[in-house]
This record gives sequence, C-alpha cells and structure tokens, in this order.
Amino acid sequence: MPDDGKDDASPFDEQPSGGRYLLGGIFLAAVVLLAVIRSQTVPGSMGQTVMSGGWWAEPAVAPAVALVLTVIASAVGFFAARREKPDWSETAQVYGRILLIAGCMIGAVLMMRIVGFALSILLFAGFVAWIGGFRGPRLALIALGTTVAMVSVFRVGFSIWFPRPMLFKWLDLPIWLQGIL
Repeated sequence: MPDDGKDDASPFDEQPSGGRYLLGGIFLAAVVLLAVIRSQTVPGSMGQTVMSGGWWAEPAVAPAVALVLTVIASAVGFFAARREKPDWSETAQVYGRILLIAGCMIGAVLMMRIVGFALSILLFAGFVAWIGGFRGPRLALIALGTTVAMVSVFRVGFSIWFPRPMLFKWLDLPIWLQGIL
C-alpha cells in the first residue's frame, strides 16, 4: 500500500472541505419548513391551564429555533466550504446504499408482523452486513450477534414482547420455539 500521506491527514483541517450542494439543500429545506411552520403546528392554549408556559411553550417555538439555527449554520457552512467538483458517480453509489439500507429497515419493520421480531432483525442485520461487504462466517456472526442483542434489549431490558406473528399461526411450532423466535 503506497504511503501518499492522505491517511495521516487530520479530519479537522483548517481548510473547510466540500459538501456545498448538501449544505445548500439543507438550507433550502430549512427555509421551506420555516415558511410553513404555522400551517404545520397548532397553537397551544394561552393561559387556560395552571401549567401554561406562555409563548415559549407553544408547539412551533422549538422547531422554529432549530430551523433558524439550521438556516444560519448551513448558510455559514455553504459559504465557508471549498468549491469542489463532486464525483457524482461515487456520491450516487454512497447515497444509493444509504437509501437501500433505509428501505431494508422499513421492510424489516413491516416483516415483523409476518415472520416475527427476531427473524426480521436477523434478515435485516444479515442483509446490511452483506451490503457492508461482510461475507462468510463474519456475516453470520454479525447477524446473529445483532439479533441476540436486539431481542435481549427489547425482551429483557424493556420487557416488550411482540404479538405472535402470522408465520407462527400458519406453522404449528412448539411454544418454546415461538418464544425464542
């Protein structure tokens, strides 16, 4: 592996790096959301309860503050960033992978009703590990480890048990196996 010095570069360079298009998109989205904030939030009760907090407790205040800060930060970042020519094919590949993983997450949530929590997490974790480039035993270990961790967090940590999925109604599995899956 040739040593070209790029690996030793600090991620916190003094010179701001690109991302101008992303910052510009964030700026535009925040401005649009700020423009429609009154139509998307409902004013709260003004003094009709003992715990009424006044104008700062209104539903639109926290999003408005966050959006104003986003508009300011993205505008500053946009003008501070270097002008770079982006590699659109690499960018499309990275964002395509992100969208694929997000779609898989939605699919895993929808599959929970059909195959159950543990099996849908196992499939999701396996597919995401495969997208990440893992193959063979490491893929299986990552998927199984993630599944055991998630099932433990929900069932032991939060005491949340999901309803019996449709798969178990179709197949006559023993109760002890249904509890594991």
